[in-house]
Amino acid sequence: MRAIKTGQIISDEIAVAFQEDVRECERVARLNVVCLRFASLLGAKALAYHHLPAIGSSDPIGLNVICVGFPAELVSHFEDNRMIRIEPTIHEVLSGGQAKWWDDTPRPTKLSKAERDYLEFAASKVGVGIHVPAYGPNGREGYISIGFGKYRPDFDNKAMITIQLCCQVAHQRYCQLLYKPLPQNVRLSPREREILSWVAEGKSNGVIAEILHITESSVITYLERAFRKLDVGNRVTATLRASTLGELRHR
Repeated sequence: MRAIKTGQIISDEIAVAFQEDVRECERVARLNVVCLRFASLLGAKALAYHHLPAIGSSDPIGLNVICVGFPAELVSHFEDNRMIRIEPTIHEVLSGGQAKWWDDTPRPTKLSKAERDYLEFAASKVGVGIHVPAYGPNGREGYISIGFGKYRPDFDNKAMITIQLCCQVAHQRYCQLLYKPLPQNVRLSPREREILSWVAEGKSNGVIAEILHITESSVITYLERAFRKLDVGNRVTATLRASTLGELRHR
């Protein structure tokens, strides 16, 4: 597929090919690659995808499945302060139900100091981009942020709808893969669940080792076992999958 030039519409061929590729993905890692390739075809410079807690979930925060191209300082600030819970424009987009350009998204009239500080900080670090809401089973929402750098592509209304449709299809597939039950004879051990719970809290292997009074190599061994059982290849996907299956301890 050819990359989309500024001013071009997103062809039905590109959208259909992307959706077919998404449905053929059997692992989250492969789905990540397909989504990043689609973002590149759009001319995007950055892509972030947050998977938010399901209704009634004990999981207090969302998890960042993809984050590529955004300034490291901004990403660190977002994650360290758990901005997914208080970033006002995210909630505006999710409640509005439509993809919007960052600078076209209305801000609430009343903002806390933390919210104002974050929005000012983010505005100084990124260019133009699109917020995209996505909706899944049991109220498990997704939030996608697509950055284009300094220049705003000339996407018409149909293109914006197509982008949102493609993001929705991808989010649904993520939900399907993450909710896929484990084989009956496969269960995480108490220690594996405990370590993944600390991973979900953002703790490094070294910090987890100190908390549990074990070696860092032991933490890595437990994580590798959990990865094999969950059929995943990284920490983020492991915590997401374990959370959706009710395998995490939440503090």
